[in-house]
Amino acid sequence: MKLIKTITILLLMAGCQPSLCTTSAPAVEEKQPDYALLRTELEEVYDVDQSIRNIHWDSFPSPEASKVHSMKMMAVDSVNQTKVFPIIEQYGWLPKSKVGEKAASAMFYVVQHSSLETIEKYLPQMEALAKQGEASATDAARMRDRLLMFQGKKQIYGTQAASWVRPEGGQVIWPIEDVENVNKRRKEIGFTTTVEENAKQLGAKYDPNEQLPKKNNDTPQ
Repeated sequence: MKLIKTITILLLMAGCQPSLCTTSAPAVEEKQPDYALLRTELEEVYDVDQSIRNIHWDSFPSPEASKVHSMKMMAVDSVNQTKVFPIIEQYGWLPKSKVGEKAASAMFYVVQHSSLETIEKYLPQMEALAKQGEASATDAARMRDRLLMFQGKKQIYGTQAASWVRPEGGQVIWPIEDVENVNKRRKEIGFTTTVEENAKQLGAKYDPNEQLPKKNNDTPQ
């Protein structure tokens, strides 16, 4: 009898049957992101995104030339999106403490220069990290303003300008909700300039009483 018990114990030690084994299999550890590699990739994207935009729009000899450059910029944005979106899909919005300020900015710019639907998808992740100090609060504010503008709503921080606000065209600061307190909100979120100073930097006209434009075929809504 003892011999039978001994053999049974040895068999169990060699490999227990699933129906008899009470010890669960060890959990598979998720592979950690290669932050150094991601940082390099994103910093390269940042350089490409900013270099195509490092121009003076007033320097183009004609509206047609300006339009050609805009098309080139959109093509660059599309390529950058194919590089950045899969990263965010796999790892989520990366914390800036892991990838650095420049790489974090690359994620912001690529999403900021995309569609309304994309901004709606990724902005909550960025805002959540901004509350933890792991994403730029002012960049998140810019993206929130951009989303509101694309939705045809008034912005919060006065960061966005558009050329379809007035019938005559020209860059104009998009209408602002509770405009009386906009500079207070800007300061609280971390901006160092007023909405008036921001308009000057953007080369945009600013009217605190600006009204939302009527929708037409030129608007992105």
